[in-house]
Amino acid sequence: MSVDGRLRATALLLPMALLGHTLQLLGEDTPWAPHAWARYWRTPGWHLYLPPWSIVAIAVALIVSALGLAIRRTRPWVAAVIVTYVAHYLTYPYRIRNHMTLMLASLVAVAIAWVIGARLREGGRRLIDLRGRGAAPRLVDRYAVRGVAAVLCVTYFYAGLHKTNEGFLAFDERSAAFRGTTDFWIWGDLGSVAPTWAIALATYGTLVVEYAFPIVALFVPRLTIPCVIGLMCFHFPHVAVMNVADYPMLASAFYPSLFTAARWRLLERELYAPSRWNVAGAAIGMGAQLWWMPWWGELTIFGIGVMAIWGWWIGSMLRLYATAAARPKGARMAAEVAVR
Repeated sequence: MSVDGRLRATALLLPMALLGHTLQLLGEDTPWAPHAWARYWRTPGWHLYLPPWSIVAIAVALIVSALGLAIRRTRPWVAAVIVTYVAHYLTYPYRIRNHMTLMLASLVAVAIAWVIGARLREGGRRLIDLRGRGAAPRLVDRYAVRGVAAVLCVTYFYAGLHKTNEGFLAFDERSAAFRGTTDFWIWGDLGSVAPTWAIALATYGTLVVEYAFPIVALFVPRLTIPCVIGLMCFHFPHVAVMNVADYPMLASAFYPSLFTAARWRLLERELYAPSRWNVAGAAIGMGAQLWWMPWWGELTIFGIGVMAIWGWWIGSMLRLYATAAARPKGARMAAEVAVR
């Protein structure tokens, strides 16, 4: 699929992200319901210029592309997902969700790098072709990864900027942080009222995470793993009690772009090899979701899978740290130099 392991990991996670996307749209928009037809015609958009069957055909093509990518993680299947998703986004007849725009921008960043690489030549050869071959595939894919990382940083930063207002910073029902923390406290059997310190941590911690963590993860490689773990912990209440597992899963599909290529190669060894650390992490993640989830629904059940993936990922990252810490000091310094 790619010589860059970060893109390979994203291709592995994309089908799961698209499953969450599908579950949310079907659960909220219910296109089979009697009122859906009326909403279809009164919602402005490009779909009004197309026959309704074409909208369904685009959605089916996206599902087929996602299934193809899940079975065979090759570059043509990624390209098929990109093309069908762009068409799906532009013609979707109901409300466009935030996660849909994040997915669009991230996939388009990859597409731009690939198209430019296919147009440029070196020594009479294209830099890259649809099969990932060419004069400089590693260079092209590195720029694709950087584009995705830029989209993540901008998205999270402006999410924090959007929340910097009196309503969000209020310690009452006007604030999503207040409501989310209260729900988290109640459904986790931690008490009937969330303490003030927990609300303050959720409120101001949200701003710190969204403003800073992706940017720090990208530009300070030593802190990439702590920041990625922090992002997953930040999103856990959203998955567990706020019924929005789709956005966190989709965002995490692009987290590999925050790692340097060398550090991802080190982590890759842990991710693809079962160990006590990642198996235990997956079990803890699933158990936490089962403990906190308030009801059995499409996205809460989907959240069990999300937390299993994140638990495995966190366990692998912690094992990487533990392995490094167990080395003699001289070996640790040499390894640190090698991954810069």
